[in-house]
Amino acid sequence: KDEKAGLAEYTAPAVKAAYVCPDCHVMALQAGNCSKCGKAMMAMHLLAVKGGEAMLCSCGADCTCAAKDMKDGKCSCGKDVVKMSVKGMYVCPKHCPVISEKAGKCGVCGAELKKAE
Repeated sequence: KDEKAGLAEYTAPAVKAAYVCPDCHVMALQAGNCSKCGKAMMAMHLLAVKGGEAMLCSCGADCTCAAKDMKDGKCSCGKDVVKMSVKGMYVCPKHCPVISEKAGKCGVCGAELKKAE
């Protein structure tokens, strides 16, 4: 019997922020404390996901910077762009700003999310 029958398929929303520990550099998709050191995670603006990495700016979750405006490792707001591995997470193969902890569809373009290796 199909266990998924009757269940709505998961659609991952576009992600505006990821949370990073300033000391351990652990990334999470939810605000909270670092799983390694317990320090508060810092909200960073998700610019893009490409090649198994999330490109983040420390300008914060409410920023409106765009990935297309990055230049020389800097965000359009002038802050450094930080790259974090998304290995083991699900990402949009079309590089939409979508990261998920589970399989599903991209909330931006509808593509099937792929597990980052």
